[in-house]
Amino acid sequence: MQQLPPPEIVRCFFETRFTPHLAAMELRWDSDAPGAAEQAWHLPDSLCLRGPAPERFGVTLYRRGPDRYELRVLWNRLCLTWEDLSRSEIMASSLALLLGALGTDLWHLLDQPVAAEAA
Repeated sequence: MQQLPPPEIVRCFFETRFTPHLAAMELRWDSDAPGAAEQAWHLPDSLCLRGPAPERFGVTLYRRGPDRYELRVLWNRLCLTWEDLSRSEIMASSLALLLGALGTDLWHLLDQPVAAEAA
């Protein structure tokens, strides 16, 4: 698996188009860095986005069961939500690569406790 160099975090903000709001970042990638330029980015459900690394990015992952997750992603102007994914579906995506560049281990997020349902 290739690696991405860390981007510059320009600012942090809350994306209000999600409920609850999603913590996100505005990123600046080195345009000469390998991997940050135009490429295919794979997301769950066989969604493939072509282009450079996202300039606006945010992700939340909620564990709903032993191998069931809800995933929300902000990718530039796209707000994406998956309500029922497996660990393997998430790990097969490009999210581990992006989160790794931001200093976050996707395995750690996947191992969180099962979220309690809201009453």
